[in-house]
Amino acid sequence: MAYFPMFMNIEKKRCLVVGGGMVAYRKVLVLLDFGAEVTVIAPQMEQEIKNIKKISVCLREFKEEDLDGCALAVAATSDREFNHRFAELAKAKGIAVNAVDQKEDCTFLFPSYIKERNLVGAFSSGGNSPLLTQYLKHALSGVLTGELGAVGEYMGSIRDTVKSHVEDENMRKEVYQKVLEKLLEQNKRELENEELYAVIAEIKKESIK
Repeated sequence: MAYFPMFMNIEKKRCLVVGGGMVAYRKVLVLLDFGAEVTVIAPQMEQEIKNIKKISVCLREFKEEDLDGCALAVAATSDREFNHRFAELAKAKGIAVNAVDQKEDCTFLFPSYIKERNLVGAFSSGGNSPLLTQYLKHALSGVLTGELGAVGEYMGSIRDTVKSHVEDENMRKEVYQKVLEKLLEQNKRELENEELYAVIAEIKKESIK
């Protein structure tokens, strides 16, 4: 089964991870990479988890009410039956859930991904081959670079300016296309304001020919 590739904003959203091993540790790092507020619950935890300062740690057994208010939940224990029950509880509460290595209990999967600022490329095999998605990640890491991440932020920063100067949506698309072409051709992260306004003027002039 192919999973729908939905991107979700979890910044400052409460996310729960149950489990104290290295698998849980890796899931915590991913959630933190996207700005989540992470709580980890387990009676015993690896020191690596305890050393993370940006999370809440509860050294105890999971309680059903721990799911209240969560945007995402992750079962990362070695107990498959517990992970299944946890996933069913989360689903009943309408919470997106991942049960590690039990895709039949998951409503979402953790993809392999490349993240440069707000630019993210993610890869999924529907849970069939993590090795293949890791291969894709490494193969494309030379394409989705920090430079492109900076370009992405710049393209977002000019949207208000372009909208205020270009009313027609199709013309705005042409402006964005031309700006992106210039940035890539010149290996630049952003244009000077004069260059941006020149592109806008050029596209407007072509539209009335």
